Amino acid sequence: MLDYLPLFIILGGLGVMAYFLTRSGKKAEQDRSTLAHEKGWTYIPHDRTVVFNIPDEERNISYRLEGKTISGISWAMTARDLVTIEKTSRTKIELSPSTEFLAQKPYSENFLIMPHDGIVIPDFILNEIFKRLRFPTGTPRLSDSELPSDLSKRYAVYSTSNNLSEFMARATPLLNHWWEKFPRKEKALILAGSPEGLKVRTEMGIDKDADLEFFVETCLGLLE
Repeated sequence: MLDYLPLFIILGGLGVMAYFLTRSGKKAEQDRSTLAHEKGWTYIPHDRTVVFNIPDEERNISYRLEGKTISGISWAMTARDLVTIEKTSRTKIELSPSTEFLAQKPYSENFLIMPHDGIVIPDFILNEIFKRLRFPTGTPRLSDSELPSDLSKRYAVYSTSNNLSEFMARATPLLNHWWEKFPRKEKALILAGSPEGLKVRTEMGIDKDADLEFFVETCLGLLE
């Protein structure tokens, strides 16, 4: 019997860990739901079950939010834990969290704002990004002189228009505020505007209600 004691201890520890993780997840769910109710947003919980046979945009969703601004702009936010499988000699499974905000506010010109670290992105990668966004191939990057100096150090802006001054003036303090709270590049915001609307994305899963409020309020600030 004593020979199996270490195994029982390990299994017991895993069971306790699973219990507290589940409990923590339920509390986070309730906190998010309470926040949404207080803000007048619609909170839609989803089953976190891993599913592979449906499109990426409809699977592995943690939860959704929906709402409408005072001016009548409809928006939706989706938090997702996307599971990807890389089939190599050894099957590799990765969890890729993300949070995405979509708003039905059309823009006359296309623009893309994304973080940069000084490394030049090859044209074939950029064109693949533009293709997915339905932007014209070869959409030019604005020069640093056309951007607020504090923004140009952190973000690159691609656009078919050089008349983004009004939007950039509103977006710059919000982008910088987000950057200061989440300074790691992979958590930076990516913005894309087009006649189809506004898309804001971060490659982080937002679970805490405080971070959720910060993200949505930041995105809503871009719409006013």
